[in-house]
Amino acid sequence: MLIALGDVYAQIERREEVSELMRATQASAREQRGCEEYAFAEVVDDPGHFVLVQRWSDRAALEQHYRSRAFADYQAGIAPLLVRSTELALYEAAPGARFVDRDPIEISQDE
Repeated sequence: MLIALGDVYAQIERREEVSELMRATQASAREQRGCEEYAFAEVVDDPGHFVLVQRWSDRAALEQHYRSRAFADYQAGIAPLLVRSTELALYEAAPGARFVDRDPIEISQDE
């Protein structure tokens, strides 16, 4: 499994345009073979800074994504909307790696 974490820095005044492009990219990427997760989220205290989380079944699936029309359209659309280069880190999870916990976090107001 491959996990990619990215930081995208968009022009603040064009955030709505960026969000629309990201929504379309999420939807098309999630339909691709091997895509297990693909999501953008804006950082709460840093407007225009978006985090990208991707999870792919294997490198072949990720490389196929990079050759896809959806990725080409995203790259062409996002380039003029950025204030700096996107940063992406790729991590490979070893065979047998699994999520440790997916339970909701219990929050108690009683103290």
